[in-house]
Amino acid sequence: MSTNARKSNALNGRQAAADAGDQIRNAWETAKEAIRTKNGHYFVFAVQFLLSFLSVLYLKGVIQLAYNSMFYRLSIPEENRGKYCFLVTLACIFFGAVMLFTRRQIVTRLSIMISMPFYLPIILFNYKHLVLLVPLGIMVVVTYLASGTKEGPKTILGAVFLMMYVLGVFVFLTVQSILQPAIEETVIERGVTPGGSYRYSVVQVLDQGDGNTYVAIEPNDADVEYKHSKWYAKGFRQEIYRERPLKKGFKIEWTTQTRAEITKELITKNPSTVFILNADQMKTLGLNVGYAKEFKIGSLSRSQRHKLGYGSTDDPIDKRFGRFFRVEMMEPDYTVTLDFDKMVEIGLTPTYEFRLSRMTDDQLELLGVPEENEVLKVGKKVVFREYVAVLERRFSEENRDLGAFLEKNEEPEVHPEGVEIPVKETTTESTETTTGTTTTEETTTETTAAQVMW
Repeated sequence: MSTNARKSNALNGRQAAADAGDQIRNAWETAKEAIRTKNGHYFVFAVQFLLSFLSVLYLKGVIQLAYNSMFYRLSIPEENRGKYCFLVTLACIFFGAVMLFTRRQIVTRLSIMISMPFYLPIILFNYKHLVLLVPLGIMVVVTYLASGTKEGPKTILGAVFLMMYVLGVFVFLTVQSILQPAIEETVIERGVTPGGSYRYSVVQVLDQGDGNTYVAIEPNDADVEYKHSKWYAKGFRQEIYRERPLKKGFKIEWTTQTRAEITKELITKNPSTVFILNADQMKTLGLNVGYAKEFKIGSLSRSQRHKLGYGSTDDPIDKRFGRFFRVEMMEPDYTVTLDFDKMVEIGLTPTYEFRLSRMTDDQLELLGVPEENEVLKVGKKVVFREYVAVLERRFSEENRDLGAFLEKNEEPEVHPEGVEIPVKETTTESTETTTGTTTTEETTTETTAAQVMW
């Protein structure tokens, strides 16, 4: 190709690029002119209004994150921290852009303001996870300062939120320090049961007495797991065995037993063994059909009585406002018979005492008792059976300790060697009596033994 041809092609290319640039600029100017029109303003407003509802989705996510922070413990593996930070940053950029574009919409403004208190538990419980807090914190500051709320209310609310954060941190740390037990606890063993259903820990406690060792268990299937992180559930942990005084040789052993073996063992030990079934378990076995129970009006709460259309003559509020509540006044000893559905409807909790010797193996299976059950033994003593825990709903949501959010989110380290245990050592001293003969007197002195090996 000749030099003139190459120059011609280059000129044609530059001319084509210039023409494309001119077309883009013209299209942009045309779009700007269209937006400036009345219909254009309506269109942009409609788009902003519709996109503003994405801020509600963000608010929902913040509330869920705050709940998880209080009742779960966040764990991010070291190898996933980069990916986790990237995903959080990407989500913050997306929702941040949406909220900045729709900052003058009432839905966005309300979402930004309502979400502010929920950042407090996220900060309190995840302050060590900077890969979460840094991108989230930048987004919070930018969206709050750039929101369409007027400067006066924004400044006042900002001061209120800042004060709330400071007071919240102070109160939380104070309560934690007050509730922290004045004893020394050392975890000597922690793990997951062979079947994977439960997590357990063995803890040594040094107190003002002789000390003790206890075993605690929590479910291993109540956690929330994502691709790059995991939230470990709190509030289910229960102590199942405690041995005092603190001593060497504390050993636990996990075994498995079949459902039939445990049933036979429990009935042999106590033929009158009874399990109390709740409403869900009763429905599972069909025991709700034909179930009825009598209640006295006086034993029901005011709201329960009113749902049944009754008022009690010994209740001063019912006496005075009975007509307003449209209830029929009855004596406190007046009885009503309620079936299963009516009891559930008015907030009562129907229960059924079912003797184990009358349960069939199929019924136990329907109630969730597995064929192979994990059993914990300390020495030769059985201290935990999965079979019993399932029937008693020991680790159900209704038995969850909601005060668990006051616990620290850091898991204590495991020290398999245990702690130094004070032991008593006897020494023999000779003392001379007034008669000149020698007698032997035993005195005890307290020394420190070597660290316990478990």
